[in-house]
Amino acid sequence: MTPSYTDYFKLGINHHLLFPAVTNDWDLHEQTLTKLAQTEIFEVLDLFLPMEAERQRRELDIIWASGKEVVYNCPLLGLEPGMDPNSSDPEIHACTLQCACAHLKAAQRAGARKMNIASGPDPGPSERSGAKACFVEFLCELGREAAEREIMVLIEPFDRSIGKNLLIGPTAEAAEIVECVHQEGVESVGLMLDMGHLPLLDENIYQAFELSAPYLYHTHLGSCVKSDPESEFYGDKHPPWGLKDGECDVPEIVEFFDGAFAVGYLRCGHRATVTLEMQPYPSLSAEESIDIWLEKLNEAWALYWEQDRPTNGAEDQQYSCTP
Repeated sequence: MTPSYTDYFKLGINHHLLFPAVTNDWDLHEQTLTKLAQTEIFEVLDLFLPMEAERQRRELDIIWASGKEVVYNCPLLGLEPGMDPNSSDPEIHACTLQCACAHLKAAQRAGARKMNIASGPDPGPSERSGAKACFVEFLCELGREAAEREIMVLIEPFDRSIGKNLLIGPTAEAAEIVECVHQEGVESVGLMLDMGHLPLLDENIYQAFELSAPYLYHTHLGSCVKSDPESEFYGDKHPPWGLKDGECDVPEIVEFFDGAFAVGYLRCGHRATVTLEMQPYPSLSAEESIDIWLEKLNEAWALYWEQDRPTNGAEDQQYSCTP
């Protein structure tokens, strides 16, 4: 009998990818958040909040009333004018840190215990070493602030090629950054893993889980388009599963479960957070798209459990939630 995935993880949904127009329309942001907060299937909301005080207060009321767990998604600061988390310029560094701390405060108000953050633009091979040192410094300062608020800051690795073109970057280098931050005595910085970014990083799910496992606190389920430059979803545009020329569908979701169980991210008694992060299917509504994603998720979950399971010792306890 296939166990319920709710024994192993809390399913989430990314608000601003499900409704992409909200990034430019704060009224729509509030309206769609109200609707999504009432969707019972999701226990977790990945989101960011407006900085305007009254609007933020209204959205916080929506979140608090929902009782859902929040994973705060800090906007990509390195793509904003005058900001860069890996800049050596003192003014840019200070401005970026101030903005990140404002989002950290919003995360705390929302009750979040995790906040995703990304590095800034990749400056190229010759300048990466210096940029990484600056990013470590930035994370140390942000991490100290986060520790006081009991929040984990999670680096989200992005590609350096056809999507966001950010410094971090390969999962191995993301793990190295976390290690450097920890060596400075700041333990409130970790990693998250996004399955939709891995094809753009030329990484497979098993490598990514193994490298990130010691520091892993959150995951995203998604896809990308890598092979067709003419596609509207080319690069890191978060296409839905199973899209023509997309990289991820049910077989890749099964691999996600394989990798997550192999390193213990998914295990009995530890309800990890797993968030759907995709745009709706072209010509389908958000609700219709969610129905398809849930069908694919449940299909992959059942296929995963049809495989041979460990049969002895401590490994078996990782998989079985029955006495």
